Amino acid sequence: MSFAEPLYLWALLGLLVPIAIHLWSKKEAKTIKIGSVQLLSESKSRQSSSIQLNEWWLLLLRMAIISLITLVIAKPQWKSKVNNSKLTYIIEPELARNENFMARFIDLQADQDIRLLQSGLPENDIEYANSQDFRSADYWSLASEMNELKTDSIIVFTHGYTKGLKGARPETNHDINWIVLDSAQNLEKPLLAYQKEKNIALFTANNSPVVSKIATKTIELGDAYQLTSNGDSLQVSSSSSSSSSSSVKIPLIQQSALEVSLVYTDSLSTDKRYIEAALAALSTYLNREIKVESFLDSELLENKEADLMIWLSTKPAPVTARKTLVFKNDSIANSLITNDENENTFYITERITTENALSGRLTENLLSILDVDEELRELQANADIRSVMEVDLETNFIESGTSKTHQVSWSLNPYLWIVLLVLLIVERFVAYKRKQ
Repeated sequence: MSFAEPLYLWALLGLLVPIAIHLWSKKEAKTIKIGSVQLLSESKSRQSSSIQLNEWWLLLLRMAIISLITLVIAKPQWKSKVNNSKLTYIIEPELARNENFMARFIDLQADQDIRLLQSGLPENDIEYANSQDFRSADYWSLASEMNELKTDSIIVFTHGYTKGLKGARPETNHDINWIVLDSAQNLEKPLLAYQKEKNIALFTANNSPVVSKIATKTIELGDAYQLTSNGDSLQVSSSSSSSSSSSVKIPLIQQSALEVSLVYTDSLSTDKRYIEAALAALSTYLNREIKVESFLDSELLENKEADLMIWLSTKPAPVTARKTLVFKNDSIANSLITNDENENTFYITERITTENALSGRLTENLLSILDVDEELRELQANADIRSVMEVDLETNFIESGTSKTHQVSWSLNPYLWIVLLVLLIVERFVAYKRKQ
């Protein structure tokens, strides 16, 4: 037997309290009625030289109650040895839904186990696998959880998606055998559509186990593309060679023009022209209008909401919550545009020229600041099915001298609570009868 909180055993010193109380307690003297005291002879009073404990049974009950309370707080556990599973299969939930794949595990032996490659590594349950909305697996985080499994061997069946590799390669005490199943499929998945002024731009993820890219095309409404009743989604239909068709609903985003406020001073007017040219190139690349409103820093600037404010002036830039690109000469900066601690503030570190506009990737930096495709990148990440090889999933195996048996702890607290309740009832009954 062991204790989860052994420090609380110091509370057993409380056993001295009932002993002290019983040492100091005195029995009530008995009163004897007599007719006269004349016939009583004098005798010398004698006091006992030893201290006597009073009410032994009641004392023992109270000491037992204090002992049980201490044990309950210390959380005693009974340990027993259990044999490890000989083999554990861990299967990605996506594969667990495939009846043809799961057919090979029908005849499992008694010393074999099957679990899902999901947080907590739950035991395989078809209803559980079908009802859960599983997110992308973090393979190495799950590999660390496998350290808690009491098994001799682990085999993991997975698609080995690249997006599942996060963080540092872990160390494990199990030699995990990863089996990556190559889906060998090319997946074309519509992600979203942008409603522009004159047309609709559809973005599609073209994924395979080796590549993931986004394609865009201009579409017209018709049989293959239809608006939903509320107009905020697009129904995309596709037909296969088997004459069956499927459809998917994707968000339709009303894409308005990007608005940029550009404040400048005469001495930085050349820099202003370079930035305007870069924004014009971005407008063509994105097929999206970018409205640039220019103001001299001496003019009264209205507090107008814009997607980006560019401050080309030596005067202090106004404090604002919107994205701001400020000219701030910095001779030790190693790039043309840098980011401040505030994620919405950026700095142009030197005067813009033809050379550093190209070498400093001015246009690409402006595109990054505008961040126009944030929701598109998130959708692409979810649709990414690129995979890695088994060697990429291998963990750092550290062999330990553990035996093929392990100890299982059973909490004794439920039984101690029952005994404690019985003792409390008995102690109150005895104390009432003995008037203690």
